[in-house]
Amino acid sequence: MPRTSFLLIGADGLVGRHLSAALSTSDTVRTYRRDPPQGGRLLDITDTDAARALIAEVRPRAIILAAADAYVERCERDPATTRRVNVEAPRAIAEAITATDAVLVVFSSEYVFDGTAGAYAEDDARQPINEYGRQKAALEDIALATGRGLVCRTSAVFGDDPKRKNFVCQLVDRLRSGQTFDVPSDQLITPTYAPSLARAVVRLAERGATGTYHVAGPEVMGRVDFARLVVDAFALDASLLRPRRTKELGLAAARPERAGLRTNKLRQYLGATLTPPTEALREMAV
Repeated sequence: MPRTSFLLIGADGLVGRHLSAALSTSDTVRTYRRDPPQGGRLLDITDTDAARALIAEVRPRAIILAAADAYVERCERDPATTRRVNVEAPRAIAEAITATDAVLVVFSSEYVFDGTAGAYAEDDARQPINEYGRQKAALEDIALATGRGLVCRTSAVFGDDPKRKNFVCQLVDRLRSGQTFDVPSDQLITPTYAPSLARAVVRLAERGATGTYHVAGPEVMGRVDFARLVVDAFALDASLLRPRRTKELGLAAARPERAGLRTNKLRQYLGATLTPPTEALREMAV
């Protein structure tokens, strides 16, 4: 089989779907966890033998690893199971490319920081305060140890998604049904539009970028402020929003409160920023 430019692992998640669209070239192999479309490949990344065999077969120049368990609460409650997906499977993939010149692109999070001094730059000290953050820090180390790793840290990713799992989709669905929606009032985030994120990651990979980049939206804001932007864009009832302090929400995993990501490095490298949240929400609401 001729060598492939990209191997996109996890093309059926929120980020993966938009990456698949951004990778318009036919020189891309896409994998799916369930029900692959025509031309896709079925892959459970915890089946490390299957993952290694696929990498050996397609010999990609770059692997974009979008498959992950991103449910923060599940990571806290079941670290052993989620580590198999978020840490051990990526470790096997990294080992499979040691004899090649392939770039390994992985996705990390502002949750590698403790949230006491944001917004954070790429070289700020990591100090995760929950299991999800610890798993993401381990993933970063695995990718960078290859010498050809590209770590894309992001934050509060949202966009059109048939699974309706991201913050914006959940908020819209709840308010449209007349239900209230609890929003943390003490958390700073950097809302990131999935299509814009995907395009930026593909540009980084195509340029052969390595190291760590904050690939996130251009604005750091409170979650409540972002929720109000969603309400305005979708013409929803703002009275159904219920601001709550994080400690009132009964969450198993601690959240970094003053988080957010600085994106100066990305802007200097690509010469542009990602889509601002107001513009992105207008696009979603059409």
